[in-house]
This record gives sequence, structure tokens and C-alpha cells, in this order.
Amino acid sequence: MKARNIDVFKLGAFVLAGIVLLIFALYTLGKNKNIFGTRFELKAHFKDVNGLLVGNKVRFSGIEVGNVRKIQILNDTMIEVAMNIDKEYKNYIRVNSITQIGTDGLIGNRLIDIVPQKGNAVFVQGGELLPSIEEINNQEILRTLYHTNENIALISEELLTTVRMINSSTQLSRLLNDSTLVDNLSHSLYKLSETTENASLFAKNAVQTLKLASEGSGTLATLLTDTSMANELRRAVSDIHALENNANQLLNNLTSTVETISSELHSGNGVANTILFDSTLSIKLKSTIENVERGTAAFEENMEALKSNFLFRRYFKNKEKEKN
Repeated sequence: MKARNIDVFKLGAFVLAGIVLLIFALYTLGKNKNIFGTRFELKAHFKDVNGLLVGNKVRFSGIEVGNVRKIQILNDTMIEVAMNIDKEYKNYIRVNSITQIGTDGLIGNRLIDIVPQKGNAVFVQGGELLPSIEEINNQEILRTLYHTNENIALISEELLTTVRMINSSTQLSRLLNDSTLVDNLSHSLYKLSETTENASLFAKNAVQTLKLASEGSGTLATLLTDTSMANELRRAVSDIHALENNANQLLNNLTSTVETISSELHSGNGVANTILFDSTLSIKLKSTIENVERGTAAFEENMEALKSNFLFRRYFKNKEKEKN
């Protein structure tokens, strides 16, 4: 009887241990935990886990490599997620890989995606903190869509009001129905195109002229760089100023002389009155002028004869060469 009780006790203990092991196995499988495999830990920080739970899957390039081991709040803006990763993937995950929270399908459970990045970063050894990016918040998307819909509705209403104003505007209707408007616009566009072409040609010529000037060739470059021409222009301007002063002085003298002659003519005295009204002086002046003309002609004949003389011929030839 005593031996039978011991056997019953052993059987009960065995059944109880089997039930405990079965419950543990079911719990482990339900949390996607590996019972016999060796694992290492990786961490990531997020501002919002968006419904992520302990035991959710961890994927690397779409392949399930582990599960979420622990979720811990560090402060009011930071949450740490610890992940258990199968050791066989240790030589595939690098320290520059990006972690982000995703969804298993459209409406499935939350999970963590580990996305590999380009570069020659070292492989993880365990315990590393991987960089993370925040998931787009659905509430923010819906809020943005709501504001966008409000703006679209407002724009539609204003557009409808504008169309109604256009339909009710007599002046605008006349403008739209004016058949000559197209011809006038075409003519204006043609003139605008012609003006633009001329402006382009002028600009091209100006650029070419400036290019020649920058290269040191052309009239503009000569005017800009030739110092001798600048000096000549300066002297010419100075001569023009001197000529202007002389002209002003001559005009003043001429004005004074005219005023004097006019005064003498009105008074009946002076040389001008004598020249204009004395007939005897007029005859003498005419005779003197005729004598001067005859003397000048004789002098020119004597000079021509002197040029032909062999004694002065060489002298006059040298003078002609110097003049040329």
C-alpha cells in the first residue's frame, strides 16, 4: 500500500512537470522566443513605439531575425527597445543599420525593421545601440489631410465665385467674344518677337565689341588703351576751348567795333563816316586797291621767275618736300 502511494506521487509529479513544461513552451512560442538557440541583444531608442509590444517580431531586410525583449521608458521623450537577435545573423547586421517601427502587413502586429545601409561599418557584437528613425504618425497624416481638404473646399468655393463673376461680367464677355483680339495679340507678339530679335542682335554685337576690346583689338580697345590718342583728344579739347575763348573775344571786339562805327555814323564823324560818304576817298581807295592788285600780280610773276632760276631752284624744291 505504501509502495502504491509512492508510485502515485511520482506519477502526479511527472504529470505536473509535463504540464509546466507545456505551459512554458506554449508561452515561449506565443512570444516568438527561441528556447534552445543562443541570442544576443541590440537596442534602439524611439520617441513613440506606436503600440509595439514585448515579443513582437524583429526583421532584417524582411527576414525574421528575433523579437522584442524589453520596452523601457527612459524619460518623457525617449523609449528604449531591447531586441533579442539570433546569433546566426551576427555577421550580417552592421552598426550603421537603421531601425524603424513598422507593421506586419496592412493591419498586422507592430514590428521592428532593421534596414541595412551602405558603407563598410563593422558588424555588431552585442549590446550596440542602433540608430533609429521615427515612423510617420497616422494621426498627423489624417490631421494634414483634414486641413488639406478644408483648403481644397475653400479654393473650390472661391473658384466657383470667380467663375460666376466672369459669367456675369459684360465687359469680360465682350473681350472674350472679340474676334479682333486674336489678330491684335498675334500682331503684338510678332512685334515683340521682332523687338526681342533686334535686342538680341544688338546684345550680340555689343558682346562681340566688348570681347574685341578685352582682347586689345578694335576701335573701342584703341580708344580705351591708346594713351597717345587720349593725349591727342585732350589737346584737341584744349584747342577747342582756346578757340571758343578767342571766338568770344573776337565777338566782343566785333560788337564794340560795330557799336563804335554805328555811333560815328549817327554822329557824322569818324573814319567810317568818311569812308562811306566821302566820294573822293572812295576813288582813292579804289585806285589804291587796283595798284595793290597789279603789284601783287607782278610780285607773283617775279616769284615764279625766281623759282625757275637755277640759283634758287633747289631751295624751293626742298621747301616743297618739307611742306609735303
